[in-house]
Amino acid sequence: MIDKLSRDSLDERVVRTLRAARGSRPDLKLIDVQGRLAVLKDYRNCDPLFRTLIGPILIRREIGALRKLAAVEGVPKLIGRMDKHAILIEHVDGRPLREVERDSLDAGFFSRLVDLINRMHSVGVTHCDLRTGGNILVGSDGQPYLIDFVSCVLLGRGWNPFIRFVFREFRRADLRAVPLAKKRVCPSLLTPEDEAELAHPLPFERPAVFIGKTVRNVVRRVFTRSRQ
Repeated sequence: MIDKLSRDSLDERVVRTLRAARGSRPDLKLIDVQGRLAVLKDYRNCDPLFRTLIGPILIRREIGALRKLAAVEGVPKLIGRMDKHAILIEHVDGRPLREVERDSLDAGFFSRLVDLINRMHSVGVTHCDLRTGGNILVGSDGQPYLIDFVSCVLLGRGWNPFIRFVFREFRRADLRAVPLAKKRVCPSLLTPEDEAELAHPLPFERPAVFIGKTVRNVVRRVFTRSRQ
């Protein structure tokens, strides 16, 4: 179906703009594809340098992750690639975890979230950006969903000790996001094990956060005009 869609036809199918492009942030638009809702993630209207040099890399990374995750329930399905700037992804009806009402979730939700993260890891994908809860959705069906895989690390088929080390550390960081989420939105559900986990930062957590923020800031300064 995506092969039959053009940029012009997409404009006619926009149901709602979820976010307008700015700097390094892509357009996010809700699209009607034959009665099926999809999200268009489009870097075409980002700042020129970012659009040309960085956007296509992020598109390829996310496509690689979503293809590996195609059989994992709880991750939106890749519908297809529009061009080097844009992809269409299955729409999930839900809200970011960080925006839900305090103490509105039960322990079962977080158990299912841990299971989802473990299934993601089992196919060789770490998310690497779950700490804030913005990329964890609470679906209208009450199930957890994971979105936005541009920061992911993929475990390749070969034996690369460094990549395996990085993958292992980010796998631990992904799982650590669960007690962090509990503490933020449902502190009454924290278990003694959760408290112990949060009391001891991961060995490389602080350097990783620092490096991640530094890289993002450098990219925005070099490749964009705006500072978002």
